[in-house]
Amino acid sequence: MRKKLFAVVAVLVIALTVVVPAGAITGGQPDGDMHPYSELILVPEVGFCSGTLISPTVVLTAGHCTDFFSDPEFDITQVYITFDSEASVNLDTWAITGGTWYTATTWYTHPDYDADAWPYTADYGVVILDQAVTNITPAALPEPYILDEILGTTGQTDQRFMDVGYGQSGVNIGGGPPRGNFEFIRKYSIQRYNPSNGAVGTQYPLWLILQDAPSANKGAGCGGDSGSGIFPEGEDTVVAVHVGGYRLGFQGQLCGRITSLNMRLDLPVVLDWLANFID
Repeated sequence: MRKKLFAVVAVLVIALTVVVPAGAITGGQPDGDMHPYSELILVPEVGFCSGTLISPTVVLTAGHCTDFFSDPEFDITQVYITFDSEASVNLDTWAITGGTWYTATTWYTHPDYDADAWPYTADYGVVILDQAVTNITPAALPEPYILDEILGTTGQTDQRFMDVGYGQSGVNIGGGPPRGNFEFIRKYSIQRYNPSNGAVGTQYPLWLILQDAPSANKGAGCGGDSGSGIFPEGEDTVVAVHVGGYRLGFQGQLCGRITSLNMRLDLPVVLDWLANFID
């Protein structure tokens, strides 16, 4: 059980050569209502991921999240979704204590997802809500190949991106081994402009690699969350799904990463699959 839970809520380490899945927002700033279509996907007392509403009934997340939900070892038959900017969850047990929640009993993982090949795989999933969301406008999906236009052939750009999700906000130190601090507050981290050379397509065509700015102010990727949406700053179009990060960072306390690994949404292999679920 520990191994499977790790894939969803534990620290993600990605070295781009030897890799293990996870992902999250740490540090950063409270998002409030800036991205109201971003949500927490919770299996009470078990684990959680983040996601993005892309239609009134469809939540986009990471494939290793929906793959985990489908693992017969855990017999998960229902997940819970909230769009509250501060989720009402017991910080010790991860049980729901209040707030507004939706349920889902159906989810799908991209047919090309292969857990054994991660991260060289189509790490996409969708959760189908039992009841439509009528008071939140879904995020827009990107036009085909829009990231090629934004980043060009070198991956160098002044465009900044925002990673929006729930998850680990730092590390508690003292009184025993360091422990992840979970507040279940929707936050955004700022992905530094001028991402590294080869940010798209050089090592694997579905990857979007961005540079984090691992500081308490800007935030970075961390353990405790996967599936959060990546948005060009100031836009409501989700262009990628966050699936992991690389290298522990800021002052030994925040789980900041230097690199954020994301999966592109602007490719036909992804957009055509998502179209199957959107009315």
